[in-house]
Amino acid sequence: MWCVAVTGLLCVRLCGSAVVPYSPEVSPLNIAGRITSTTMVLRQPLCYFENLASLPCSVDQCEIWLVVARNNGLQNFDNIKGNRNIVSQSPYPRAFESASSPNYFLTKLGVQASFPCAELLGLRYFQVGAEGNCTSSNCNGFLPFASTVSVKFILVSPVFSVMVSETPWSQSITLIAPKPSSSLDDRMGRRSAGMIVITTIASCLLAVLLLLLLSVLLLRCCAFSQGKHKITSPPCRGSLRRYRTHNLNNPDYSNLHI
Repeated sequence: MWCVAVTGLLCVRLCGSAVVPYSPEVSPLNIAGRITSTTMVLRQPLCYFENLASLPCSVDQCEIWLVVARNNGLQNFDNIKGNRNIVSQSPYPRAFESASSPNYFLTKLGVQASFPCAELLGLRYFQVGAEGNCTSSNCNGFLPFASTVSVKFILVSPVFSVMVSETPWSQSITLIAPKPSSSLDDRMGRRSAGMIVITTIASCLLAVLLLLLLSVLLLRCCAFSQGKHKITSPPCRGSLRRYRTHNLNNPDYSNLHI
């Protein structure tokens, strides 16, 4: 096994790594956060390194890594890509610190067997920058804010960490630069004519609705106040009965006063 690995490594050093005809690209899936100011979503390298021969590692051993570079980082990586321990040449936390930094870093996706040619269920993508403000050497950290980067996939043999195959660099990918709030102009003169018409109509309808509501309330108040008055009727006119005392008709009672 070691003889095969050493022979493969010698072939890589003498003949150079194989370049596969696939370039990394941003995922065509319509998903949130496809490109942000510090992250992006790439199509997974399915079947990219499938038809390579004389590799020093099997599909369960060869590892697929992503290289992210900006500015002179592309040339810096190309200058050292034939070296051993390639994955530790530019640790992530120091990759973009200053103008003299390497301006590239590597992060691991997985072994080659995890990215077959067969159709797999579910959404398949890789989000660059998913680990945020991480500090380990090969973590998948945030990209430089609103920068323009290029990426490539490489196949690495775990023996001495040497690159055995690679893709070309992708096209330049520009991350989103959010506009400052001071640049937003919300003055009336900047609004479209359609927006002004819609706003005017909505205001008029609201005024009419309020007027109708006030009218209904006023009518209900008037009706309620009229209902509280007591309605009286004139007294009935009837005959008055004349009352006659019985004592006045009694002759004994009359004789007492004579």
